[in-house]
Amino acid sequence: MASRKVHKRKKQDLFEFFHVDPHCWPQEQIIDQIVTEVVKPRENEPFPGVAVAVRQNQQLIHLNCYGYANLETGVPITPDTVFDLGSLSKQFTAIAVLNLVLDKKLDLNDHLSKYFKRLPRYADSITVEDLLHHTSALPSYTDIYVASRRANEDWYDRVLAKPDHWYPQMGLRRKRELTNKDVMQWIATQKLLPRAPDTEYEYSNSGYVILAELVAKVSGHRLSEYLNKVFFKDMKMKDSYAFDESVSFPAGARQIVNHAKCYNRVNGRFVPVGYTPLNFITGDGNVHSTIKDLLRWELSLSLVDLMGLCFPEEAKEYGEGFNFRDILWSPVMIKKGKHVNYGAGWNLRRDKYKKIVEGKNGPVTTTYETRAEYHRGEWLGWRNYFARGSRWPVPKPGKAVDPNKWESLGIVVLSNADFGDKQFTTCRIAQEISRLFWGRFKKDNIMNNFNCG
Repeated sequence: MASRKVHKRKKQDLFEFFHVDPHCWPQEQIIDQIVTEVVKPRENEPFPGVAVAVRQNQQLIHLNCYGYANLETGVPITPDTVFDLGSLSKQFTAIAVLNLVLDKKLDLNDHLSKYFKRLPRYADSITVEDLLHHTSALPSYTDIYVASRRANEDWYDRVLAKPDHWYPQMGLRRKRELTNKDVMQWIATQKLLPRAPDTEYEYSNSGYVILAELVAKVSGHRLSEYLNKVFFKDMKMKDSYAFDESVSFPAGARQIVNHAKCYNRVNGRFVPVGYTPLNFITGDGNVHSTIKDLLRWELSLSLVDLMGLCFPEEAKEYGEGFNFRDILWSPVMIKKGKHVNYGAGWNLRRDKYKKIVEGKNGPVTTTYETRAEYHRGEWLGWRNYFARGSRWPVPKPGKAVDPNKWESLGIVVLSNADFGDKQFTTCRIAQEISRLFWGRFKKDNIMNNFNCG
């Protein structure tokens, strides 16, 4: 999945393989109702909105868009509308890193000091794997940004309250914008870590910025260039890109014309928000994409899931010795036997439950295994959620999962506004949609366990 070599062997277009017609998207009225009930648009008043894609098993069930990409010009959200993905970007940074691992240019057990000589001595103890799974113990670069008096403590709140039209042009506003290089320097000023690496899980944007710089160091290409070269082009994700200070587009480019603005609710009205000094930092965020492109990614992941579970030997052969499902979505064990349920840019959840099913000789109690991979993406007014779930009867020892009994859901929800909900709006939408297919009981529907607070 993550390898260029594997991509080159793929011949059939994903939309063709899944019988997806991009000129006639399937739409379910009941899903439209769910979105409307959650977003609660005011009658006759333009509102920012969402884009939603839903896959059940090997079929696209729904793709629809709601509300406006730009309230000021009245441009609606469409399948081609570009959103800032926020932390959904981490899965693409992870893919870039794993691709270098598969190409044997990088090892997950490599220490940071091998590549970054100017980092303090703790770089001898932090591995690439620690960065991927948030066990590096690195401090938050935004905390350093404030603690060093480069910004006021309330800088982010101020940005969210001040109208700004930086999107969609996303132009430079300083002679020298803050970049990944600055983040690396800030981290280097921290001579001690609060604890030893590989001992606790703590979500770290700093770690993923370093991963972006690691990709650049090893490949010779900036993360934005590398992703475009080895991933987005091959996946036909033509409107997806990583944005940094080196990226610019001509005035009429799709990346600008189709880019949404983002909005925050201030005193009961939607205010466009945009520029911050940290808007050019990549790795932890700053991949921009459309619901149509992310559908391609999600369909591809469903094949990774199916092959890895139901045809593991073929998956390993196809992946030249690697089962991509395991690489992307396996928990890791850190010191003292602790498990970390975070994969390569994904939160992970696993469970088992028993279910009574009808057998040849009457009712039989069957054990099911269920898993979920999910992540939220938040920056300014952007609110995004990507959720995947699967469940299957546990096979006998030594046997693979029966593909005819494997069930799977994939839900992507992108939004260009904070609707002022106490819950994370796009997570709530994804959760409500999942209940249409798998019900409201946590036992049957692992997505009911998501924390949408």
